[in-house]
Amino acid sequence: MKKLLLTASMLAAMSGTAFANEEESQVIDPSDLTRVYTQAAFFVTSDADIRLSSMLTGSWTETTQFGGFIEGNFGDSDAKPGKDSMGVDYLGSRAQYFQVSAIDSSLMPRVGFMADFIHTKNSALGLDDNTLMSVGAIGLINPAYTGGAMLFPNVNYTIGEVFGETADGYMLNLFATIPMGDSGAFVQAWPEYMNVSGDTVELESTSFNVMMNAPIKEDRTQWLMTKLQYASADVTLPTGVTLEGDYELKAEVGVKWFF
Repeated sequence: MKKLLLTASMLAAMSGTAFANEEESQVIDPSDLTRVYTQAAFFVTSDADIRLSSMLTGSWTETTQFGGFIEGNFGDSDAKPGKDSMGVDYLGSRAQYFQVSAIDSSLMPRVGFMADFIHTKNSALGLDDNTLMSVGAIGLINPAYTGGAMLFPNVNYTIGEVFGETADGYMLNLFATIPMGDSGAFVQAWPEYMNVSGDTVELESTSFNVMMNAPIKEDRTQWLMTKLQYASADVTLPTGVTLEGDYELKAEVGVKWFF
């Protein structure tokens, strides 16, 4: 079932950025999902998979920034359930355009828009690949209204092919970021729900995620990130067979560099 969870986890990855002012922009703060930074990352999962990602950023105006993000997932596509092994087979990828703007709102001072292309291989399952397009929005609720924590509601609409069949649906997230001390370290937690369906197929997933993040260098250009995900996915195949997945705990450890 872990390969079926890959599409949902790839849809969930969010990162972003916007300028509030020149002084603030000089401090790297990945806890704020409405900020974008040029970056690269390397992660290894408890399934022995590898995830590589990179983002290049720029700005349209003083208050509007954008980022182009790419991500690839690699592993052993022939790994048997319960017997994970390292590999370099292509499992899936994602490309994203992200744009965020500062707006004149005391409730939600920054909002972002993203458009994603997601591809997931299903050949190891004997099924056609998943190819999805997703568009969504994310915003920062003013921390003055949330006790100092940062909350980011996120909604996405998704359309494309699931197991080779036309489908569409949506995904909902609510990200919460809590700072830990003065070093910049923070904990991020979020529930996620996704439902994509068509005439003969359906993919429904639920996950609960916690990510712990800490800078390795004082200038915050290098970070250690550890993620725990408790998730399940139920699928209906084109043949009409329904597979109900049990909840699985997955861990991920990686390093992210900011430039």
